[in-house]
Amino acid sequence: MSTNAAIPVSTLDEVLAYRHPGVIRRYMKEQHATHEDAEEVFLEMLKYLYVSYRGMVSEPEPFGCVVSEEIEKIDWMWHTFLLFTLDYARFCDRYFGFFLHHIPNEDEEGQPIDDALFRATIERQIGLVYDVLGEKTLTTWYDECRYAAAV
Repeated sequence: MSTNAAIPVSTLDEVLAYRHPGVIRRYMKEQHATHEDAEEVFLEMLKYLYVSYRGMVSEPEPFGCVVSEEIEKIDWMWHTFLLFTLDYARFCDRYFGFFLHHIPNEDEEGQPIDDALFRATIERQIGLVYDVLGEKTLTTWYDECRYAAAV
């Protein structure tokens, strides 16, 4: 993967136009979600994947986005999409030019990644979400916690 890509392979609007009814159906079944809710979370997952892509190709220091508690439902949708492995791989290739890996926030022994590193990554990620997706998405994800898992 080259991190020298100055321009995204696809625009945000192109990524957001992608649909996968099978992912929606499976998410609805596994998460007991309505069709409307599943569609909404799918769209937010596409935004997250796009901003993750942008983090991976950012200059001068690429970074991988992380999933925090505030956006856990988005991560659940990503897990569902990953189950459709071939479709997910094709999606990544088409829209990003490389496979966007899902990397857990823990090491091989199940220990959380370093807290300072996690906080620093979240700070960079929040800036990128604001710059790429705008204040409304940032507020919805991190202030309103609309996509946090139900308590």
